[in-house]
Amino acid sequence: MKVILTKHAEEKLKRKDIKKFKITKRKLRKFLENPRSRSKTKYGNFAVVDQIDQEHDVRIIYDIIEVGIKVITFHIARKQRYK
Repeated sequence: MKVILTKHAEEKLKRKDIKKFKITKRKLRKFLENPRSRSKTKYGNFAVVDQIDQEHDVRIIYDIIEVGIKVITFHIARKQRYK
């Protein structure tokens, strides 16, 4: 599965507050392959939620394209914020 990040998602990986969670493109791919839950957003995109650590979850918003998956953005939140 090929994972492509939008410019927004690429820039978000470089932010200080995100770096402390050690999120990488490889980890995003792992979360996409085996998430805790999957859903559809109100805008028609797809979302997965998985656990980063004991206190935090990551929610990845993505779309399915011809060559694989395009990650639009991701959010880090306190555990159980996104069920």
